[in-house]
Amino acid sequence: MDPEVSLIKAVVRVSGFKGYLFTGKLVKTLVLRSNPGLSKFFEPSKAGPPKLIHISPLFRLDGNDVRCEYSFVECRGGLMAKCDGEPSIVSLDGVYSFYLGFHRDVGNYSEVLSNLVNNIQGCFEFMNQKVCVEPLEFEYVDAVAAGRRLAGEVLETGGVKIVFSSPVMLRDPLKPVGKFKSFTPTPMNVFATPIYSLLYARGLYNVKRFRLELLRLHRIFNETYTLFKSLRLKWVYYNLKPEPALTGFVNYRLNRDYLGFLREKGVAVEEWLGSILAYTITLGVGAGRATGFGHVSIKPLAKNGEKPRGG
Repeated sequence: MDPEVSLIKAVVRVSGFKGYLFTGKLVKTLVLRSNPGLSKFFEPSKAGPPKLIHISPLFRLDGNDVRCEYSFVECRGGLMAKCDGEPSIVSLDGVYSFYLGFHRDVGNYSEVLSNLVNNIQGCFEFMNQKVCVEPLEFEYVDAVAAGRRLAGEVLETGGVKIVFSSPVMLRDPLKPVGKFKSFTPTPMNVFATPIYSLLYARGLYNVKRFRLELLRLHRIFNETYTLFKSLRLKWVYYNLKPEPALTGFVNYRLNRDYLGFLREKGVAVEEWLGSILAYTITLGVGAGRATGFGHVSIKPLAKNGEKPRGG
């Protein structure tokens, strides 16, 4: 049987585009050109079942940092709200990486990967420009094993760092789905979508169970005061006007008293948390995950202010 969730990292050479662009749009085009059978899983929906597929934008290695490529409006004078101006220009000419994550109900990972490898190469028209793509490297990530490993490390070190690798648009899970988003990265708001996706995919979703899982995450992790310095609001150019989204990272500290309480109640915390983290790194967080928003990476947060483990 296929893994419950699968994550593919692709490295490609891209050239031929210059203009305003959220590069998740190009990644979606690349995925659907190579795997047209996945198109139904990208179709927009205002409510109902969660999308069990996620893509990232393009990432480019910039020195020692990885830079997410997208157009955004730079706010001036310390302004955050109602930020107007000319969006930044995206010029694609170099080597980039992107991620594709999906549940096994979406497709067989080996078939999806094979189609990417064999069909992604070529030149085509994209937004009235000729874009050329050359595949360089593909890597399959065992997200289930990665989630299990991360859970063990997080429980050992007592904290977790959630990096918003692409812009994130969060929602409050206790409010009706609508146009209003949340800009408060509490554990409940960040992990709401992975929990919803996990419960739905396993046939376990109901409102009572969903709220119980949210409450557990909200109690076991506490956001730290550093979020006021580690987060940034950016106005991302996606459609006709910029939309606000969060970038940066947030640190959570583990509530060991509540951890002990869960274990006393017989909860297999490592397995429970490992599954949630696996869905988080595979399917992303917040809204717009099928268009490139909400891609995250997760690292254990070391003790006493030390640097997080891993890269």
